[in-house]
Amino acid sequence: MPMLEVSVPRNRSRRLPIDAYVVAFSEVDHYQIREEDRPHIQDIRGVYLFDRHERTFCCEMTPSYWLIHLYDEVVLTPEAQEALDELEKDTIYQEYEYCGGDDIYVHCHTIDGMIEADKPNTVYHYGWTAVRYRDSDHEEQMEGLREHFCCNHCL
Repeated sequence: MPMLEVSVPRNRSRRLPIDAYVVAFSEVDHYQIREEDRPHIQDIRGVYLFDRHERTFCCEMTPSYWLIHLYDEVVLTPEAQEALDELEKDTIYQEYEYCGGDDIYVHCHTIDGMIEADKPNTVYHYGWTAVRYRDSDHEEQMEGLREHFCCNHCL
């Protein structure tokens, strides 16, 4: 039986296909919430995209994932959902959801723990992309996924 050979151009390293995940975790402690809004806000979650096959060592022995910020999401309390009208809710959303965010490194064990815990509305596994690296490089594919998930919320 003949052996199959994979041809990889010299200027490209062998990479696994992107294994895309979207994760969300609480970032409410990073916000200065106005006193009049505090009783209505249950949580503010940062939502991020990452490739589970890409790990980085940030000057330490523990690997980290590079999380690409997608958007922030305000979670109102059940009481606020019923008591506030749409304009009041929209005012809170405008105040806290459109602040922008930074891409961050998070230790792999923290994110892997979230994936294993499988809590609702915290992890979405998009899976492998069908695009090959000879069609577009890793950065282009991740940018395409970022654009997709910014417009199509999955959590």
